[in-house]
Amino acid sequence: MANKPIRFNLKNLKLLLNLSVLSWALYDFANTSFAIVIITVIFPVFFINVIAPEHIYEKNFGDLMWGVASAASILIAAFLAPICGAVADISRSKRRFLIIFTLICVLFVLLLFFTGSGTLVYAMVIFIIANITYQLSMMFYNSFLPELSDKSNVGFISGLGFAFGYMGGFFALLMIYPFLGGGLESENIPYLKLSFILTALYFIIFAMPSFLFLKDKPFNIDDKTSLQRESYLKIGFKRLSLTFKEMKRNKNLIRFLTSFFLFSNAFSILAAYAAIYGRNTLNLSLKEIAFLFMLGHFPVIISSVFFGWLVDKIGAKSVIIITLIAWCTVIILITSVNLKIIFYIVYILASVLTGSTLIASRSLMSFLTPYDKEAEYFSFYAIGGKFSGVLGPVVFGLLSYFTKNQKIALLSTLVFLISGLIIITVVRVPKERIKETSKI
Repeated sequence: MANKPIRFNLKNLKLLLNLSVLSWALYDFANTSFAIVIITVIFPVFFINVIAPEHIYEKNFGDLMWGVASAASILIAAFLAPICGAVADISRSKRRFLIIFTLICVLFVLLLFFTGSGTLVYAMVIFIIANITYQLSMMFYNSFLPELSDKSNVGFISGLGFAFGYMGGFFALLMIYPFLGGGLESENIPYLKLSFILTALYFIIFAMPSFLFLKDKPFNIDDKTSLQRESYLKIGFKRLSLTFKEMKRNKNLIRFLTSFFLFSNAFSILAAYAAIYGRNTLNLSLKEIAFLFMLGHFPVIISSVFFGWLVDKIGAKSVIIITLIAWCTVIILITSVNLKIIFYIVYILASVLTGSTLIASRSLMSFLTPYDKEAEYFSFYAIGGKFSGVLGPVVFGLLSYFTKNQKIALLSTLVFLISGLIIITVVRVPKERIKETSKI
């Protein structure tokens, strides 16, 4: 696979006109609004400084509670993911699950409008439910990738989705940017909460094409016969048990998922605390933080397509190794230099690396996934990312709270990155899949 030359040719360009592919990519355009506004940029800062401020709670107590809320939501999503994935595969209802979890997520984002000072428990519960359903919707979104691609263009399509996602994040921030001028002053709080409403509307509007045009595979005769005898849930648990036994025999898949879990902790920490770190350690304003994140989207949009092509050119594993090495350099720079301009430059580089690593990871997972078990296997892929969302933010929150130093907390990412890098080097692509690719 790694030695097969793949050109950015007419076949890839035709994918841009494929309605199913475009609808799938547009869902990334839609859901990134939640990721960027609620998980990464605006709500975390709002949570730390408005919902759990230092004058009410201890210093950095908000960091700890934000880590707890993130971890709790991810832990619950990780438990539900394989069950929902197995049921969706056997019932051919991935699109239905995608729609249901998206609608619930949007509803609870709307409820964030009613958060504020003194609503810590309420805000945590609302965010936890919103994030659970967001994470589950992402699992079903990812599980459509093997159906929409073959092994010669999986990297390109994966990269296309990320490119649309970063464009969606940029426009979502651009949409709410006018409401950030007043910062965290009390008179500006209603405008900040209005940004949550706009984010929910943005999410649901641009998710609509995927609801209409993504299609589940039809039932086969064996599925119909099984469903006449047993319930979806019972069959789902049975298939999940069989899948887990199969996966335990697949050493390369287990190695990859272990590596993915480890280095994903670094991304979870960045997603949960980048804006908080910029605000509380570097004293950036909300507008500066939003501008930085918007600025970081331009090179990522371009690099997403490029790295998707590069995955098809040199192989997903090689791309992951390259980006993880670069990631270690980024973390060292962020924690060594206390200048805003350096933070800006390094953050943009980190954004490029995050997207590139995830493109390659999703592509490699697709390559290791058996046909007709996409949602089940991608549920385990989702678990790797989700448990990293438990461990990473909690480690950062605890270190920040007890050391009162966010730089020390951020250095914990190096342990995760280096461990993941070591394990990914021993992952091997099955020979039968290489032969399969050569026929495409």
